Amino acid sequence: MELLILRHGDAEAGSPDRYRQLSAYGRDQVQRQALKHQHEAAAIELVVSSPYTRAAQTAEIFIRTIKHNRIDWLDDLTPQGNLRAIEGFLQQTQAQHVLLVSHLPLVGLLIDYLTGDRGAGMGTGNLASLSMDYPAQGLATLNWNHHVD
Repeated sequence: MELLILRHGDAEAGSPDRYRQLSAYGRDQVQRQALKHQHEAAAIELVVSSPYTRAAQTAEIFIRTIKHNRIDWLDDLTPQGNLRAIEGFLQQTQAQHVLLVSHLPLVGLLIDYLTGDRGAGMGTGNLASLSMDYPAQGLATLNWNHHVD
């Protein structure tokens, strides 16, 4: 499986947290990240996002840029989501090229969980690529983790 993990773009301050919107800078970050990685993104079969507004907006900008047409939603991709539930979701999917759109601290914890490493840093708009034969704890390799300037 090839897994791309995208942290939402920069968001406006406010509350409640679930309804925070992307800032203009955040929308630009996501667009540039999608353009930078169009080649890798062309293989994406499944896009799954947190339902929080800023993640949903990030997923929408990303798929529009890469000309993908559908987003699925997973509550476990929220900031405090369940790593084992995401692992189970990945094990159940038939897709081999998946994009997950989520938040801190989950994105860093998920990369650490899948790779068995520690301290994955994910700034706003970061996109990470992982490869694994089977999506389970400690079995993934981090190929790269890219920030947009």
